[in-house]
Amino acid sequence: MLPISAGASRADSPIVVAELQEESIPAQDLAAPSPGAAMSPAAAPSQADDTGPDTNSNPEDWQALPPGQAPPAEREEPAADSTPAAPAPATPAEITPAIDVGSIATTPQISDSSLAPLIDSAPTPARAASLRITEQQRIELERGHTDDAIRELAHAISIDPSNSYAYFYLGSAYVARKDYGQAETFFKRAEIGVAANSAWLGETYAFEGVCLEQAGKTAEAAAAYQKALAASPGNLTARVGATRLSAFMPVSATASAPAADVDQPAPPASAPPPSD
Repeated sequence: MLPISAGASRADSPIVVAELQEESIPAQDLAAPSPGAAMSPAAAPSQADDTGPDTNSNPEDWQALPPGQAPPAEREEPAADSTPAAPAPATPAEITPAIDVGSIATTPQISDSSLAPLIDSAPTPARAASLRITEQQRIELERGHTDDAIRELAHAISIDPSNSYAYFYLGSAYVARKDYGQAETFFKRAEIGVAANSAWLGETYAFEGVCLEQAGKTAEAAAAYQKALAASPGNLTARVGATRLSAFMPVSATASAPAADVDQPAPPASAPPPSD
């Protein structure tokens, strides 16, 4: 027993003697504590604080920790974000794809094709002979023999004046000569005979547009390209020309004229001149 003296606040206070006794603790208890002695702080009952009552006070929820293992850290709940979530970006399926110009289907120029089917189905021998000459000069034009082609195509027309294909290739020959006024004349004549064939009609209108554009008649050229596309939507010459002259497309008079304002009062009538 060890006597301990406690200091007094006053000189006349009595002396208090505390008595402590030593107690032996078995070594096995110090070396290996029982598994149930340590509890997880998260599972063990916590002391009540100033903010509210203890919420883990049920002993059945306590968890025993193995010896030497630290208790797990308490998981912090993320604070609620009051900021509204941004809308999810649109998926590729929701985005309207842009128009791909390369996907537009175009048709080859029908004037590059052989006239053999027309020759075989010619209604008269004169038409067949005129078409044979026209077919030969089509090939000569591809080779660059413009002058010879013009002479022979004129001969083909003399055999059959209703051969619209001879007029068409005469127009092509004058385009090669850059005589666009004469070329337009022949294309206009060819237009009459090929009106029933949309591919030929569209190509004829397209070449008329080329002649008009080269002559500086921009608005008329734009109209010719539009007629070509109406007859043959896949005509490449008309597509390119219409795109190039899109700012000069003809507009109807009703669309261009300003509409009358019905709410505006009519101007007052002028007073008659005073009589003498």
